[in-house]
Formats: sequence, C-alpha cells, structure tokens
Amino acid sequence: MTVLVSISALYSFRRVLQKKPQTTQLFAFFISFLVSAALFSVLCARYFLDITNNETSIYFVLRNCLIVFLITALFVQFLLIYFEKEQQTKALSRAELDALQARIRPHFLYNSLNTAAELTHHDADAAEQAILALAALSQAAMRSGQRVSLEDELTLSKQYVALETWRFGSRLKLNWQVPADLPDISIPCLTLQPLIENAVCHGVEPSETGAVISVELHVTTGYLTLIVSNPTTHNEALKRPNNGMALENIRQRLFIYYKEKAQLTITQKEDVFRVKVVIPKQFENPQ
Repeated sequence: MTVLVSISALYSFRRVLQKKPQTTQLFAFFISFLVSAALFSVLCARYFLDITNNETSIYFVLRNCLIVFLITALFVQFLLIYFEKEQQTKALSRAELDALQARIRPHFLYNSLNTAAELTHHDADAAEQAILALAALSQAAMRSGQRVSLEDELTLSKQYVALETWRFGSRLKLNWQVPADLPDISIPCLTLQPLIENAVCHGVEPSETGAVISVELHVTTGYLTLIVSNPTTHNEALKRPNNGMALENIRQRLFIYYKEKAQLTITQKEDVFRVKVVIPKQFENPQ
C-alpha cells in the first residue's frame, strides 16, 4: 500500500517534477515514501495493532520509516546505476553510429562533380540540377542518426539516381516498385540510398551494356521491407572489390537503431544480387 500510494503521488506531480533538477526529484521520491510509511504505520498501530503506549507507537513508526528509507535508498542506488549504464550504452551506440556514418563516403562524389562541370558547357539547367542533387546528398550524409520520412528518403534516392543517370546515361535503368500512397513513417536517414548505390557500383558500373536495378518497397502492419536487386557480371576483371563492405556498414547501423528487430539478408541466384532489408515501423533514435 505504501508503494502504491507513493508511486501514485509521484505520478500525479510528474509534470512538475520533470521540470525540477535531479536532486529535487530524489528528495520528493524519498519524502513521498517516508510520509506514506509514517501515515500507514500510525494507522496500523492505532487501529490494527491496538498500540496505546505513545513511546511504543513512536518507536513502531520510526522503525518502519527507517526500514522504508533503507529500502528506498537501495532502490534509488540501483536505479541510478541502471540509468548510468543506459547512458553509457547510448553514448557508445552514438559513438559507433558516428564512426559508421563517417565511413559513408559517396563513391559518386568526384564523378558527379566532374559530370556537373561537363554539363555546364552543354546544359546549364541540368548542371544546376546536378549540383542541387549533390548538395542534398551531401547534407543527408551529415545528418548522422536522424530520422527522415520514408517519402524524403525515397526522394533522396531518386536524386542520387538522377546524378548517376547523367554519368551512365542509358546504361542505368531502374524498375521502381513503390506503393502509390507511401505510409507516414520515419526511417534512419540513408537507409535506401546506399543500397541503390551499392547496386550501381557492382551492377551497372562493371557492365559495358548497363543493367536494370529493381527497387521494391513493401509495407505490412508492423514492418517495412526494402528490396534492391541488380545483375552481376562473370568477368572477374570488371568486378569491383569489397562488395560486402558497404552492406556490412548498413547492417551495423541498423543493429544500432533496431537491435535484433531489423534484418539485412543477401542472396545471389541466377546472376542476380539481391539485398533485402526488413525494419520495424517503430524507430527509436540512439541518443
């Protein structure tokens, strides 16, 4: 009963306590439990134990208050240790995420700058659009750990494809299989774009005739599924090395965001390389 009353009182004043410093919150926590313990001890001594002696009654109340104080202090100590550990875990996740995000180096950066420079001599409007798209992608690369809407991530991916289209021309084709009405959900920034970039680097760039990249987006009740497929080449001389580094980076970032709730699976069948990412709609940003 003491715990129930104390927690109820603290919950009632939660909005006021949230604005106070931690010391004031701890003081209120102790006071609520001690007052509840003293009140119920007095009621118990008078109406249930039938203690009539004042000294005995005071001793009974003080003893109960001391026991409650020690238990509360022990509970607060464990609570502080838990919060400290949680903050350390979040700080570590934040540092790991920053390190992984820093390793995202858009391979198309220099090529896109050269493309934009060439376009200035032939098509000023196209050059302007290329530079704006490149600026948007560079800005996204700096938004480490932030959430963006699914629509914004899709727009960013299409801006990247537009950049690469100016470089590869008709060699680059995409088959978008995206719902007409996108759900209003948030995902980590740079979730889809690196998958498409990986497909361009290892599917289109090594091919002399080009390739068609398939991008699928499926939404179920609790999950969002992204599938990016690209053809592969048998010519070992044309293959780019380290095909798994970028995907491993994405896998680690997804683990920081979602732990075991997200999955990244890779399959290769009949000369088609396929990456499937399944993430929950609920997204908790690492702090």
